[in-house]
Amino acid sequence: MDLASILSNPLVELALIFVDGLLFGLGIKKGVWSVLLIVLAVLLGEYINYSVIPSASLQTFETNVKNHIVYVIDNIEKIVPFSNIGAIGTSLILFIVGFVIGYLKG
Repeated sequence: MDLASILSNPLVELALIFVDGLLFGLGIKKGVWSVLLIVLAVLLGEYINYSVIPSASLQTFETNVKNHIVYVIDNIEKIVPFSNIGAIGTSLILFIVGFVIGYLKG
């Protein structure tokens, strides 16, 4: 029995999808905390009139974040294909369960 036949087993694929969601949840939680700490550092820098990067300010940071969020919302159909949602129901559910567990435990 070779590795390709083991990995092509549907149960192994579902387990890997769950683990993928778990890892994404852990990564997202760490990323959210990182962004919050960066925003706090920028706010503190603005308060004491000090900026690590001379051309950066809270206004440009806020504008860049808003532009990125608008871009993601406008192109969400390209990122997540909602038309095939019925075909990937079990995989999506397992991924979301893994994501939530990873986010809560991370």
